[in-house]
Amino acid sequence: MPGSAAEADRALARARLPEQPPATRSPVRQARRGATVRGLGRAPAVSERRRQPREDSGEAKLSVGFILLHEFTLFAFSGFVDALRIAGDDFDNSRQRECRWTVIAPTLQPVRANCGVEIAPWEAFPDPEQFDYVVVIGGRMEPQRNTDPRILEYLRQAADRGVAIVGVCTATFVLARAGIMDGRRCCVHWNARLDFEDEFPDLQVQSDTIFVDDGERITCPGGQSSADVALHLISKHCGAASARKAAAGMVLEQMRGNRSPQPHAEASWFGEIRKPLVRHAITIMDRFISNDLSVTEIAHRLKVSNNTLYRAFEQAVGESPARFFRVMRLAHGHWSLHHTSLSIAQISHVYQFSDASHFTRMHRSMYGMTPARARALGDEASRAAVEARSPDGVVGRVLAGGLFIFH
Repeated sequence: MPGSAAEADRALARARLPEQPPATRSPVRQARRGATVRGLGRAPAVSERRRQPREDSGEAKLSVGFILLHEFTLFAFSGFVDALRIAGDDFDNSRQRECRWTVIAPTLQPVRANCGVEIAPWEAFPDPEQFDYVVVIGGRMEPQRNTDPRILEYLRQAADRGVAIVGVCTATFVLARAGIMDGRRCCVHWNARLDFEDEFPDLQVQSDTIFVDDGERITCPGGQSSADVALHLISKHCGAASARKAAAGMVLEQMRGNRSPQPHAEASWFGEIRKPLVRHAITIMDRFISNDLSVTEIAHRLKVSNNTLYRAFEQAVGESPARFFRVMRLAHGHWSLHHTSLSIAQISHVYQFSDASHFTRMHRSMYGMTPARARALGDEASRAAVEARSPDGVVGRVLAGGLFIFH
């Protein structure tokens, strides 16, 4: 009996950390197995790989190699890989059967996430053709400006070999810097769109959906959309049932497709606006909420006429762009009364009102009370009074506190 218990313990240990060779390839990838990667050589020897929790049970339906950029976002990585983990095996066994994954890098040095957690790559850059997808996880914007040139070269090699590449979060910038996004549509976080357009004016970029699938390039803004892309690929390669299993295991309310809008914290009304032109204009307004930016300049950024922008706003929100921009600034000013120590004069200056008197007149007109009275009432009492008199529609919801979180 004691021997049986010991044997059971050994079997359990083997199940927890089985030893496994690199991910197996599909027949097409298998035929190209001996190919080398220009400038990178053949896949590293076994000694260059870390031990990885895999179990070989034949050909996987979906194979992914993750590249983690310096100061990557942990949530974006964990959401993607956890979807693969749940979908890839029966129940919650977490073995790499239908889905295979590995973490790759130029070296095996740990990569630091922007939250401070470090993850050690499993293997140095192998032949990219062994993967269905190379998934690049970005994070903080500034560190990505100095991406390791070996990563850029590996992405170019993968693209040359026809391997599909996924850019998550700010990794879309890195894909563009590698020169592998020319002629393709891409998706970035709505707060990063202007930076992307400034750096890559000739590329087609969207920020009003949760991901863009343009064949061999898939890009998304990060966060939960990383899991959405993973579920999209699982459904495509492993079937809808496997994708539903992963979504349920991750306690996701729904499986969102690539047409779902990017949500904005405290701004559910934004997701209900269906005109991409208006959504993009509002994103610009929010980004420049404290700057002197005219409607003409917004239209110029959008490459449309003032009249086109005016008609789109009238149809979507029932207001002119100039008035809607003023409402947004007023709402931010009202929020600042309760969440900052700025004086009324300072708030007026920050949000581009002529002076404190101008801000006070506008505030009384829209909120039914002066800024001083709103501040004296406090946040909750002021909010209740505002909600009782706010107009219907998007304007009322903005005034009631439906703000964005990035400026």
